[in-house]
Amino acid sequence: MRVLTEAQVRTLLPPAEALDVVREAMIAQARGKVSKPAPWHLEVPAADASVHGEVHVKGAYVHDASHYTVKLATGFFGNRELGIPVSSGLSVIADATTGFPTVIALDNGYLTDVRTGAAGALAAQVLSRIDSHRVALIGPGHQADYQLRALLQVRNPRELVVHGRDRARAKAFARRAQALHSWEVQVAADSEEAVRRADIIITVTPSRAPYLHGEWIKPGAHITAVGSDMEGKQELHLSALRRAAVVAADDPDQCLHIGELQHAAKVGITDTLNIEALGDVLAGLHPGRSSETEITIADLTGLGAQDAAMGARLATALMECSRSTAGTGNGAAGSVI
Repeated sequence: MRVLTEAQVRTLLPPAEALDVVREAMIAQARGKVSKPAPWHLEVPAADASVHGEVHVKGAYVHDASHYTVKLATGFFGNRELGIPVSSGLSVIADATTGFPTVIALDNGYLTDVRTGAAGALAAQVLSRIDSHRVALIGPGHQADYQLRALLQVRNPRELVVHGRDRARAKAFARRAQALHSWEVQVAADSEEAVRRADIIITVTPSRAPYLHGEWIKPGAHITAVGSDMEGKQELHLSALRRAAVVAADDPDQCLHIGELQHAAKVGITDTLNIEALGDVLAGLHPGRSSETEITIADLTGLGAQDAAMGARLATALMECSRSTAGTGNGAAGSVI
């Protein structure tokens, strides 16, 4: 069994490889080729009874894969004041033939960040208009970087509008995005200003109160909602769901319990929504967007299947690197593993 650091994991599995890995995992899940338990969640309360931190445990086995994975991911929001990352975590990757652990990846949440960004990009690839050029990003935190970097693999936007509750952080994020991508970047005063003219809207917040209203969304826009991944979280007002021609859920059943769709289920309007599995759209079994004027939504809660596929790919990359090192005697290559 090998224990890998975050730096080693980043070297073995760069973000550019995640798109194909996550696509295959989501298609496999939609086709019933994934064994998975329900995700496990824990809230760690603060002294004032607010949510201080979140703990998520997910795992799965994609049928016929070499390995299965169990992952622990955390988000502790006070970490910013301590000068350390909000997110952390690790993955245990085990041999699917023997059950023995093969790799423990001490990746500090990197694999989760990458696969979440890839899922957002895949949703945009099949649900947004090809000519989408104006992106609105609400929640300029750690995951926002991964969302934008992955989006650039499938779309070529020219403008970015950023909004966050902390305007200083939003401005800092905007400066980084402009330097990295040479976009025209603006900082919006509120969510409405950010959303009104956007072609692609990405929401990445831990909000428990809806802030994006349906009447703000222009015809033809696409929304990727990433933040709702626990009971009680909500970014989209029900009016936004009602305007959508299709709501593509990474896991429809899971989304009905912990995603944006949980709130539609509570008021009994799910039967009025066109809910599809995002994996079916990716596989071409559902058209997704049918016209240039339709509004589309992706409800992303994060899948154990994605973690399993990323884990299996990491284990394979490690074995390939090990064989290469053994064959060449390359000490530099050995430093990777």
